[in-house]
Amino acid sequence: DLYDEEDSRTVRQSKRLKMINTVTSAKILSRTIVVPIKRKISTKVSKAITNGNIMKFNKSNKTSTKSEMIPPAENEPTWKQDLNLQLASTELNKTGMKLGYPCINTSLCTPNHTFRLAALTDEKCYEISEQNIHCLTEILKYNIGNGYRFFRIGSQTIPFASHKQCTANWSLKFADKLRMIGQLIRDNNMRISMHPDQFVLINALSDDIVKRSIDELTYHCTLLDCMELNSTAKVQIHVGGIYGDKLAAMDRFIENYKFKLTDQIRKRMVIENDDHLFSVKDCLYIHKHTNIPILFDNLHHDCLNNNESMLDAMQACFNTWNSEHDGVPMIDYSTQQTGKRIGAHISHIDEKHFQNFINETKDLHFDIMLEIKDKEQSAILALAHASKIRANFNINADDYRYIYENAQKKKITAEEQKQMRQQLREAKKEQQLQKEKNQTKNELKKKKRKQSNITSDDDGDDQQTDDLFHTGASDVAIKTKIKKRKTK
Repeated sequence: DLYDEEDSRTVRQSKRLKMINTVTSAKILSRTIVVPIKRKISTKVSKAITNGNIMKFNKSNKTSTKSEMIPPAENEPTWKQDLNLQLASTELNKTGMKLGYPCINTSLCTPNHTFRLAALTDEKCYEISEQNIHCLTEILKYNIGNGYRFFRIGSQTIPFASHKQCTANWSLKFADKLRMIGQLIRDNNMRISMHPDQFVLINALSDDIVKRSIDELTYHCTLLDCMELNSTAKVQIHVGGIYGDKLAAMDRFIENYKFKLTDQIRKRMVIENDDHLFSVKDCLYIHKHTNIPILFDNLHHDCLNNNESMLDAMQACFNTWNSEHDGVPMIDYSTQQTGKRIGAHISHIDEKHFQNFINETKDLHFDIMLEIKDKEQSAILALAHASKIRANFNINADDYRYIYENAQKKKITAEEQKQMRQQLREAKKEQQLQKEKNQTKNELKKKKRKQSNITSDDDGDDQQTDDLFHTGASDVAIKTKIKKRKTK
């Protein structure tokens, strides 16, 4: 249908690809099939193949009509499944919850590209930042299509933005793109947060560290301001260090919060209970003197608490949020990774624990960030469970479990390939070492043989000289012989 009669062989090849999904089929057609015709294929047909839409070409009226799409391969997501996730997300949002994951999507690009400080120039900053912003946009579109309405933007979106050596005017350079991202977020009723690295220490003893921490917070808030997001988009940090005196450390945080932070930072900043220094009770002490909202972390509470129940601790944190200014309370959710340090996040969601958690908290309103290492692979299961429990939405998590299983297969394959490459490198290195060893051995043999030959020649010359002496040769003949020996 795509080609003239003389192209029947190519058509037969394309028909054999019917069971392959649309995108894969298009790639195979565009890369491997050689079309044996004298004239070129029409632009429309070529684009149709490249875009994965197999078209019927009507020679009589020279028009193209879209035929049935090639059915997706087994276990491939379809639009119906995407729509189900969006509907599940909508119903979940009605119960007072948005659900999401932080920073990275394992199936797409990476929005946290960076580079060495030594390579920092305005041009380099713009180049890498543009990549990160483009990737961030793609992730947000993916999340919208799959029902994830809560997302944490990575701190490396603009590399070295807060560093004193960075002179790039990134907020002006990317003003339009960041504004468009903000519009995308608002139009789809998404929630955004950010979480600077743990080197941000508002209660540090060093004034320089405090200043650099404030610079980093200013960058985060400026990025959200450029997206024109309101104060419900939050920047969360930990309280900081103890420095030998916990009460003094908390008082220092309070003082710096009041007198050193700008309004731009204060309107967005929230503090989080951590897993080994500052509990919910400690954070409540700071809130009492600053009115700063507290973001509850269930895993950190399991690690460090004052014997209060999880629900009591959550409710105490939620009471610190102003619904008009701060929005719905945020929480971080995770469970302990077996065999790792206390507080290490789990690699894949513990579905039973999550179901129990949602059942226990289904009467509370909060947005939940899944701090789980495989990101959207666990988030898709969490969305199905949460919408079913809280909103009675008819969705089955088993229908989406293949996404994790396929990712695991790819991971295993990648690890096997990595091991094979390592083995090949080691074998090549061993061969090179053996080759060098053999070369060294041969060189030693040659050297030894050469030395042996020289010694033999010297012995022969000495014998000839002695013979000259014994035969009574003249002094001239003896000197000539010695001179020849020296020359040799």
